[in-house]
Amino acid sequence: MADYVTTPKTSDTIKSLWKLEKIILNTLDFKEVVQKICDSMLSELGYLKLGYRIIVLTLADEKKGVLRRISLSQTPEAAKAQAASAIPFHDIEIPLNAQKNLLIQTLHERKPHSTHYWPDIFTPVLTPEQAIANQKASGIKTSMLYPVTIQDKTLGVLIFSMVKNLEEVSEAEEDLIRGFTDVVGLAVQNAKLYTTLSETTQKLDKANKRLQELDKLKDDFVSMASHELRTPMTAIKSYLWMALNKKKAELSEDLNRYLGRAYHSTERLISLVNDMLNISRIESGRIALKLGEVDPVELVHEVVEEVIPKATELQLNVKVIERKVSKVLIDKDKIHEVVINLIGNSLKFTKPGGTVSVTFDEKPPFVYISVTDTGVGMAKEDMQKLFKKFSMIEHSYTAASTSGGTGLGLYISKSIVTLHKGDITAYSPGLEKGSTFTVSLPITGTSTALELQKEAPKVTEDSKGLEKKRLGYI
Repeated sequence: MADYVTTPKTSDTIKSLWKLEKIILNTLDFKEVVQKICDSMLSELGYLKLGYRIIVLTLADEKKGVLRRISLSQTPEAAKAQAASAIPFHDIEIPLNAQKNLLIQTLHERKPHSTHYWPDIFTPVLTPEQAIANQKASGIKTSMLYPVTIQDKTLGVLIFSMVKNLEEVSEAEEDLIRGFTDVVGLAVQNAKLYTTLSETTQKLDKANKRLQELDKLKDDFVSMASHELRTPMTAIKSYLWMALNKKKAELSEDLNRYLGRAYHSTERLISLVNDMLNISRIESGRIALKLGEVDPVELVHEVVEEVIPKATELQLNVKVIERKVSKVLIDKDKIHEVVINLIGNSLKFTKPGGTVSVTFDEKPPFVYISVTDTGVGMAKEDMQKLFKKFSMIEHSYTAASTSGGTGLGLYISKSIVTLHKGDITAYSPGLEKGSTFTVSLPITGTSTALELQKEAPKVTEDSKGLEKKRLGYI
């Protein structure tokens, strides 16, 4: 008997198979897995001593309709076969419909085959002469072909090539090879899934970075465009105001009406630009908070003084129901605009003779400011849509606001309050039954206020210019 034959004991088969499983399944990278498949039996289990010289893993590529050679054992015999081949190893692709090829038969029949004649496994890619030249260069006598399967699906074929005859292969060797091909099926499937997941994750990461870049470009564009648009529109508004305030005798009735319409349209356009600029700042994290202790009751009185002329014009009553509450930690200018927006909404959607009331409550760590009106109200199912950007709600605050505003004010207000660790909520008993908007603000000295003080975006030299600009109205 040849000196390379050292038949393993049957009792060692399970132990050897467990060792191979540990080696192969310990890696999830596809390239590493397929190379370990072809090397592990030869290097780890000493199958070189048993006459095995070349192990090849082939996998079916359903999209291309071919059986591709994936990996090859790193042995002198394999190197010689490659050197003698007319076609590079990885370029050898056997069509899945090549029924005369023994590899394809093994794949379809899902049972082992063997051959001592390499044209059987290279047709039709190589000529018989080319295949025999490869075989002679490597010194291989016999090749055994085993299907690689998992869950009743054949993934490919493993080729075990030896420098001995088929009759010299022991039962223990065959048992180990059969068990090995089962492990290979699992390893290939796991590696494919992992590699696909990794590639998908990389693509998603790349796409996400690109989206972030595009989002920043969008914010920069909106910011730049808003700044550029606001200046000429403000000038137009000023000239229109001067024209409208000339002596009535100098303007015809039609011209006065046209100028008035242009003036109000310019106001709405400036409001939209301001809102877009504020959204850009908020969403890009470029809005800073100048925090300080503020008496919320005093803040509300300041707002009410500003809106009283408008309320009188609309024949509406505005009431502040005072109650002693704690001071809050806020950016006074920004919350001032939030409150004036909410009261302004109530004035806009309340009929003449109606009332807008402002009340206070305190439940640590928040002070609550509620603006209640006797206006148009809202349907229950629509309230959850209120604070969304560009949301449209029929018979509601948002729908009505599109005629005289941008429909972005509530979204901006909620974003600002959220920056303060607070919230804005809305409640309405139903249509024509009025509404209540409640703002929660952190009480000075509470854990929420301390957290805000620690995390809030600070006013820096770069942001001082932004702090001088007030937020636009709803």
